[in-house]
Amino acid sequence: MKKLAMLTAALLLSACGQTSAGGKTELFVSSASSLTEVMKAAEQQFAETHPETELVFNFSSSSKLSNQIKQGAPVDLFLSASEKDMEMVLDQGLVHKNSITPFAGNELVLASAEKLPETDAKALLNAAEGLIAVGEPESVPLGIYSKKALSRLGLWEALDGRMIYAKDARQVLSYVESGNADIGIVYASDAGVSKSIKTAVPLKAEGLEIIYPAAVLEDSENKAAAEAFLAFLAGPDGQRLLKEYGFLSIEEAP
Repeated sequence: MKKLAMLTAALLLSACGQTSAGGKTELFVSSASSLTEVMKAAEQQFAETHPETELVFNFSSSSKLSNQIKQGAPVDLFLSASEKDMEMVLDQGLVHKNSITPFAGNELVLASAEKLPETDAKALLNAAEGLIAVGEPESVPLGIYSKKALSRLGLWEALDGRMIYAKDARQVLSYVESGNADIGIVYASDAGVSKSIKTAVPLKAEGLEIIYPAAVLEDSENKAAAEAFLAFLAGPDGQRLLKEYGFLSIEEAP
């Protein structure tokens, strides 16, 4: 009887993990940190038509999130800022291939908390006297994009020793907003929502594409809810919301 009671309790705890205290389905979403503000707004809009679903977000760099997924983290939907990180979890059979959906695009800008007169990206970088904040260039999507852009502009090696690396997109923005870096390479969407950024100059590089793919996890026990939220993001309402927060719609993305 004691073993039966313990087994019953374990099953009850397992069942509780699928629903919130209010009886709603909990949808666990691992999301790139650059999506933080727009996902909070999306959560409110989605709740209007899907009150039975409670979104639970985990925000971090896409590379860290993909590693968590590979280590067995409980995730229903993965929103990545990197096609490479999505491919990594796909190659291991962790996401449903047919569910992979590009839902947004983004661009890079040089951002500063100071009002700067220069509008040419190369001139702005060459004139910067202090630290330049970028994402960690070997793992963080923003850093990988930044290194690619600077390399194609012939600036990566020239700026060596002047850059400070950050663990994700939001930390790059924080370095610039706090003045710990004079200038930083951030997503246009992050610069757009920041109240501290006074200068945002586009950083263009030939062939640079920033696409955000999403996918439902193979082991998700809430596939229907995950597919519904993904359909919302890729649909007209979600696309309008993403553009409002400075992202490119998937039609506008390169």
